[in-house]
Amino acid sequence: MKVEVELDDDAVKVLKSHAEILDVSLETVCKFILEEYTRNKGGYVFYGVAPKGGKIFLIQWPYITGQIVLSAEELAKLPR
Repeated sequence: MKVEVELDDDAVKVLKSHAEILDVSLETVCKFILEEYTRNKGGYVFYGVAPKGGKIFLIQWPYITGQIVLSAEELAKLPR
């Protein structure tokens, strides 16, 4: 499924630096991060009510380190 998100400039800058180092697309880096977040137990999004009709989001990241191992063939198929 394709999902589009708008990120602030600081987040994009950090994610782009990872993409450049890994020689993959920005979208691939975002995909890996989000998929590993949801695969590893321990991650959760807590939410509640904030003053004046707002909402509070607390993102707890998983405690387990995710690992993705790609073969040369799999790497060649990734968008750059």
